[in-house]
Amino acid sequence: MEIGKKLRETRENRGLTLEAVEEETKIRRKYLHAMEEEKFHILPGPVYARAFLKNYARFLNLNVEEIMELYKQRFEAIPEKADEPSEKPAEKRTRDREPAKPRYWLYLAAAAVIVSIVAALYYGTAGFDQKRTVDYAGEEAGKSETAPPSLQTDEPLQTPGGQQQTAGQEPAGQAAGVDLVLNIKDSRSWIAVDVDGVNAFEGELSAGQSKAFQAKERISVTLGNAGVVEVIYNGRNLGFLGGVGSVVSREFKAQPQG
Repeated sequence: MEIGKKLRETRENRGLTLEAVEEETKIRRKYLHAMEEEKFHILPGPVYARAFLKNYARFLNLNVEEIMELYKQRFEAIPEKADEPSEKPAEKRTRDREPAKPRYWLYLAAAAVIVSIVAALYYGTAGFDQKRTVDYAGEEAGKSETAPPSLQTDEPLQTPGGQQQTAGQEPAGQAAGVDLVLNIKDSRSWIAVDVDGVNAFEGELSAGQSKAFQAKERISVTLGNAGVVEVIYNGRNLGFLGGVGSVVSREFKAQPQG
């Protein structure tokens, strides 16, 4: 049985499009298509390939254990490397037939290598010091050119209905947007983020790294290792959305004010 063919036929028999499956599973369409074509190398890595395949098979109500066992046999089996005939004896005989070269060429070559290394170390260090000076100067210039924040007044504004509204405040009932911060607390995790339906980030982050996102309506995230990603939603710390090694997809929407 072919894994990709089974996935595609089951999806089509249920009348589902890749777009519909993407919306339900939060697995990106290109990865769903890659699994149906058995192009698992397109997925972020073996760990995520297994997790995505398991979630897709479970969504289609397939036998997950059977699918994963077939995947293991076909795509995780490491073929034994055939013994290659050794040609070292022939190479040795060739070297034996070569005439001996004068040793002073070896001394000249060694001296040239030493001079090259010393020069590279000297100029490389000088270049590094110069770059560090330029970067520092650039940072100072950037700080001095920062514009002062604009002053906000609390003078009331007259609305068409005759009601007064304080400047800087949004009308009651209007969505305030979405602020999302992802902090990697340990190890590493693959992350995919969509902001208002547009891909904003996709890649792997390591411990100590953070990513912040803002949206008007919604932010969708997929965490490849949910147990190490701390999630802060609109200033509220939600902690971890799952265990270590688990793949979790969530959507965060703007909440109306007032």
